[in-house]
Amino acid sequence: MASSSQSAEEVRNAKLWSKSAHSRVFSQNDVSKAHASLLPSLDLNKIEVRMNSLEGLSNGWRSLPDQVKARFEEKYGRIATLMRVKVQIPALKAMLSVWNPKYGAFSFNDIDTVPTMEEYQALLGIPYSTQNQIYLHLEHRQTWKRLTHLLGIPSEEAKSKETVKGNTHGWYWTYLQKWLDQYLQEKQWGQASVALALGIYGLILFPGPLGIITCSAVEVFWTVERQEINPIPAILAETLLTLTYCRQQGKGSIKCCSQLLYLWIISHMCPVETKGLTWYLDQPPIERMTRLVISPKNEQQWWERILSFNSHDYCWRKLWTSGQPVLIGTGGNQSVSLIGVTGYTSYTPALVMRQFGSTQSMINIEEYHQGHFYHELKEEEGLKLARKSWENITLMERSPKGPSASGDYLKWRADRDREHSTTEFEDSNPRQNVLLEEADNRLLDSLQKANTENSQPQEQIKQLEDQQQKLKRKVRRLKEEARAERMGRRARGIVGKGKRLSPS
Repeated sequence: MASSSQSAEEVRNAKLWSKSAHSRVFSQNDVSKAHASLLPSLDLNKIEVRMNSLEGLSNGWRSLPDQVKARFEEKYGRIATLMRVKVQIPALKAMLSVWNPKYGAFSFNDIDTVPTMEEYQALLGIPYSTQNQIYLHLEHRQTWKRLTHLLGIPSEEAKSKETVKGNTHGWYWTYLQKWLDQYLQEKQWGQASVALALGIYGLILFPGPLGIITCSAVEVFWTVERQEINPIPAILAETLLTLTYCRQQGKGSIKCCSQLLYLWIISHMCPVETKGLTWYLDQPPIERMTRLVISPKNEQQWWERILSFNSHDYCWRKLWTSGQPVLIGTGGNQSVSLIGVTGYTSYTPALVMRQFGSTQSMINIEEYHQGHFYHELKEEEGLKLARKSWENITLMERSPKGPSASGDYLKWRADRDREHSTTEFEDSNPRQNVLLEEADNRLLDSLQKANTENSQPQEQIKQLEDQQQKLKRKVRRLKEEARAERMGRRARGIVGKGKRLSPS
């Protein structure tokens, strides 16, 4: 593993990798091209969030003795806790509306934020041997053989039970669950734990078609089980890939670990509800978070909550995250390569340094690249470069100072917003504009009467002053509602007069 101090030769090679990888590999799905042609408007009615039934998994977990559960968590982390997470689907859809594929982050008001590997790891606590030993999506054939070794299934039976759904190969969970139930009944706790963990990997962490444990999920679990790799980059890759796909298409199905993404959302968007987590360090934060009571909200209410934050009151740093150094780059680049089960993407921790308690500085725009490709495109050379980049990782010590931002970054961020000024949205809600104009006219009339009719009795003047204050409050409220509506439309890429706008 390479440290953050690099030789001139390493830096030169890193730049060569960066240019070759992003100039050729990402030609199939170039994000800049998508923005040049403007993103389509996002129809949340055409966004699906489908999650597997976890009843069989939950029953299996409850059947394990406490000491077996403890050994399970020592080996696999706190992944079983995800079964108890109650996801508010409107929250995922609302966050999708502010996803910015160009920068690979949620962008709203003056905020850029994204789930980080460190945050996901702090929640799941998955043990691994080495930080840069990750899932590499090596070519795999005859996955049924690995399933045979994992679960003790007869090879011919595993091969014959493999099914195909669309372009996806795998096994129905209803079939594999029979083996879990059998091991539980026979009290073969070791085999039962493996079957249970495989189910969590296939139904929650790397979900495919409903009810299917895909070959890709089996491959990831095999490397976790046999090589103790770090699966967090692959989990995060699937999250970012599905957000980008749905936002660029304007529709689609969110296919990732929805439970983990939802926990990340409430940890940043519900500061009041999650405030107490800091004081319960004797318990894993994910345990406490599953017990939180988050009042149900629809998409509009989640939008309003999201858009109510600015960089000053946003909950940047989570105190329950580890104090370990932060991975901020691979291959000498300022972004981190992420290889998932469906494709490749990257994310840029340098864009969200405040989430690590550090100063947000200006990123190097000239070397900034945000791209992705899908494994079905057979981009073998790009995949090789992505794998190789993990041989040279850059780490950063966490700062004790707390989140802040430099002047050059604030200027750059303001310029980004200025490119798509909210003045373009002034006609987005004609009814609201009429109400604002009427309220302003009534306020002006009241002010004129209050100032010119001094001969009227004092009581009538007081009534006018009261009306004036009420109108002022109403105007402020209407303007806030209009701003929230404009920002909501802006986040969805919609402008007035039938135009469409991509997020900057």
